[in-house]
Amino acid sequence: MADRRRSRSLADGLRPLRPLVGVWLVAVALLGVVVAQQRVPQRALLLDPVATAELPWYTGLVSNVGILTWCVAATAAAMTALATQVAGRSRATRLFAGGAVVSIVLLLDDLLLFHSSLPEVLPFPKVGFMLGLGGMVVVWVALNRAEVLRTRYHLLVAAGVALAASVAIDSLRDPSVVALVAEDGAKLLGILAWATYFVATGRDVLVSTVRRPPAPPAEREPEAVGRVASGA
Repeated sequence: MADRRRSRSLADGLRPLRPLVGVWLVAVALLGVVVAQQRVPQRALLLDPVATAELPWYTGLVSNVGILTWCVAATAAAMTALATQVAGRSRATRLFAGGAVVSIVLLLDDLLLFHSSLPEVLPFPKVGFMLGLGGMVVVWVALNRAEVLRTRYHLLVAAGVALAASVAIDSLRDPSVVALVAEDGAKLLGILAWATYFVATGRDVLVSTVRRPPAPPAEREPEAVGRVASGA
């Protein structure tokens, strides 16, 4: 029997690298900006904060765990949105795509402390910024209310209560260790509940999508996320 295999061209071999090239170009552009700007020392932008300040490795440990948890939430929401889009479940796609955007905004705010730094340079109080973040979440839930109610929405309620408690404790401006533990502890619990919602609900949706044979494109209709108890 003749060997029907053919050698792959150089273009075929390089095609899988196209996404990486795009990502690398963005990274190189960012590094170029870091090198070209003269306002901030390059070491401050490139090195790890703990190493730069010569602090112990565990400095900011709880905060870092929260940042990683935000990343889990954003990733779970984005991947579920992609899967539901392929399956033609438009309502679920809107829910999780919006959840991914909201999670990324909250992640960036927690990582870069926009709620504390921006009020110093903009005529916008910190409380207004925090209300804006909360309003963003409320709008996302309101726009997807029907779908949210078909998911494990109790986890979202738990996340909202914990995060609101953290903001309330912070507004008291109590410098004691007890207040600090209560504030950051409530925030961490809220982030964990938020990420658990997207991981658990995303699993429900993906399981129901895999078990249900896809309909022909002409017959596809927007579908709800599926019942929590059965995962369908």
